[in-house]
Amino acid sequence: MKLNRRDLIWIFPSAITAGFFGWLGWRTVYIQLLKTGVGAPVWKDGPKVQVASVAKLSTPWKFKYFRYPYAGGSLRAVVFSLPKAVPGGLSVDDKHFLALSRICTHLGCTVNFVDNPELGAIAYNHRTDHPFLGCPCHFGAYDPLQAGKAVYGPPRYPLPRLRLEAQGQELYVTGHEVPLRPLEES
Repeated sequence: MKLNRRDLIWIFPSAITAGFFGWLGWRTVYIQLLKTGVGAPVWKDGPKVQVASVAKLSTPWKFKYFRYPYAGGSLRAVVFSLPKAVPGGLSVDDKHFLALSRICTHLGCTVNFVDNPELGAIAYNHRTDHPFLGCPCHFGAYDPLQAGKAVYGPPRYPLPRLRLEAQGQELYVTGHEVPLRPLEES
């Protein structure tokens, strides 16, 4: 069969359109369904660093940014109180805490605490009824109530957790989860 110009006028745009919708379908599956779950953490010991007091994080969704030293430098991190216990977190009496790396597992940008779900829906295209961590570079979202699981956008892996310990009314970080993505892969 010989193709003429008239045939090409339909074939090329149709092929481009089919390719675009194929890519869009794959991207939708990747963004929504191919996220790695959060299991029990494997901890790597590190220095003991005081990061917050229980009193400063007295109500759910209070948070504090901090830096934690690790073999490769200084890790940007966040500790916050949660309304319920999560795997890898710490419960003291009836209060629940979680510490996470703030380094996006997609390309290493710094994630931020998004405390306004309406702002999150607009800025990150992620609708939820509670605060989350959002990456401003590619609009990925991580859910603290799922122990830092990536729930929207390009990130596939959860944020690494940091091991919390309590001494009296003070919270300390004593290590981090391995692998410490994307900083350390093993």
